Amino acid sequence: MKFQRATARLATAVVLLVGGIALPPATSASAATSAATSSAAAACDVHIGTTYKSGSQIVGYGSIEGCSSSSVAYVRIQKRTCIGCWDTVKSATVNGPGYDQYVYYNCSGTGTQTYRTIIEGSTIGGGYKFKESNQIRVSC
Repeated sequence: MKFQRATARLATAVVLLVGGIALPPATSASAATSAATSSAAAACDVHIGTTYKSGSQIVGYGSIEGCSSSSVAYVRIQKRTCIGCWDTVKSATVNGPGYDQYVYYNCSGTGTQTYRTIIEGSTIGGGYKFKESNQIRVSC
C-alpha cells in the first residue's frame, strides 16, 4: 500500500513538473511573424564574383542582395603569404544591396602570387556572412 501511494505521488510530481516547464503553443500570428522574419533574414546574403587578372590588375567583385539599405559588407582582394595565410592588399566597401562593387589591385612587379577575393559583413541579415572566390596563381 505504501509503495502504491509513493508511486502515485511520484507520478503526480512528474506531471506537475513537466506541466510547469512546458512552453505554451505559439499562436498562428506569432508563428507567421517569426517565419517572415526568418525568411527575410535568409533572403539577405552576400555574393562573390570570379577573381581574374586583366593586364597588371587583379580584379574582384562582390555584392549584397535582399538586405536592407543599411547593410554594409567589405570586398577584399587578398594575397596568399603561406598555406592558410592571407593578407589583404586592396579593399572596398559595399553600402547596401543592388550593385556589384569592384576592387582592383595593381600587381605589377610582385612576381608569381596567388590571389583571391572575399566578401564579408557583420550586419547582413542580422548576422555575419562570408564568401570567398576562386584562387588564381598569376605572374605580374
